Amino acid sequence: MDYSRTVTTQYGLVRGIVKDGCEEYLGIPFALPPVGELAFKHPLPPESWEGVLDAVRAPVSPVQGKGRTSISAESKDCLYLNIFVPKGLEYGSPVMVWFYGGSYANGGCGKVSEDNEELYYDLAKFAIDSKTVVVSFNYRLNLEGFLNLNFLDKNFDKSNGLYDQMAALKFVRNNIHRFGGDADNVTVFGQSAGAACILALMGMPEAKLLFDKALLMSPCAKSFWTEQQSERLTRKYLSFLDIKETELHKLKDVPVWAIHEANKKLREFVFREGNSNCAFSPVIDGEVIKGSPVELAKESKKPLLIGTCSQEGDAFICNIPTAALPLAAYWFDFKFHPGPGARRKMSDDFTATFYVNPSRDLARNIKGPSWVYEYVFMTPNIEKSGAGCFHASDLPVMMGKSNDFVKIEDPVSRRVGEKIRELWGEFAKTGKAPWAPFKDDEYIQPIK
Repeated sequence: MDYSRTVTTQYGLVRGIVKDGCEEYLGIPFALPPVGELAFKHPLPPESWEGVLDAVRAPVSPVQGKGRTSISAESKDCLYLNIFVPKGLEYGSPVMVWFYGGSYANGGCGKVSEDNEELYYDLAKFAIDSKTVVVSFNYRLNLEGFLNLNFLDKNFDKSNGLYDQMAALKFVRNNIHRFGGDADNVTVFGQSAGAACILALMGMPEAKLLFDKALLMSPCAKSFWTEQQSERLTRKYLSFLDIKETELHKLKDVPVWAIHEANKKLREFVFREGNSNCAFSPVIDGEVIKGSPVELAKESKKPLLIGTCSQEGDAFICNIPTAALPLAAYWFDFKFHPGPGARRKMSDDFTATFYVNPSRDLARNIKGPSWVYEYVFMTPNIEKSGAGCFHASDLPVMMGKSNDFVKIEDPVSRRVGEKIRELWGEFAKTGKAPWAPFKDDEYIQPIK
């Protein structure tokens, strides 16, 4: 094992590994473990440690909702982050902090499984090509991160997942200069629910000083619950766990398998009701999130780069049985267009309603400078499958790593990925539109 240099943080010394031209510091604690008496509480700073912390092994991710994720290494003790520093990077380089998506239910910065040290999101290639210091971190999901329990018991804090994100950003502000990053040039970037969380942070006064620019990829900008909706779902979720409203203390000891089962039931319940929101969406409570995140974010003066995939809706509409399409249209409040093109029309309506329109509305009306893009590239295996440029199909290309749905073994896909990483790095560096056209096709199209 090739160890990296030793770095002094405010909590103690850390040492990582050097791998493929990148220093990787894996599994640094940025908060105390949110377990026991600290479960369902806003995060507290970590304790200092003696000696050198060997940050050489991938952490585990938070407890998952299960579904479209291959993460099996999960734990309630999850508040750790990773830092990627390309070898030879100039001191004081831009910093990019990654917010993973996953419907507020799945995702993480940890390893794929207990038997596989491979990171679910390996950002080393991204750091090298973007010429930035990159940070990934965990935030709590599902029950522990976003379920509204506070209205039943004030000992259960609100929006723990958002406060985890702020705790990670505070660690970055206070320590990233020691790793070679510029603490005064921090770009947050995320996809789907991760991007929507950034939207929420943009409108929260306590978060405004923690980052300088925002890059939002396919934010599910409308996926937030009202207080009333959240209270109803909380009671439903407790019934799935067979826990009474007066017995919330039992939640601290619920086994992970039981959380998985309850998560699945809540997701199915929300779907059956025809609601397009993610089951564990954050709550507009008038206190943490004071109003519509899109409307609040419009007051921001931070540079914003925001975009969507050209057929986002294909990821959600393609698997609906043909016979159920009229019912789905009713659920989503779409006009149903019968005939051979019904599915395509519904997917396009879904893309526009839930992704494109809110994103472009924000970009048009935000007080700070903004740029909009549309991602239109389809890898050969996507084209072969007949699917469009669906939600999250840009992630494997951007990360430079294939997954079960998107393969990037061909040279064009790899070249597009390199270009994305360069463009995103340029935005992080300058805070300006990074557009530079491809020689052949423009797979990321600027929208005026």
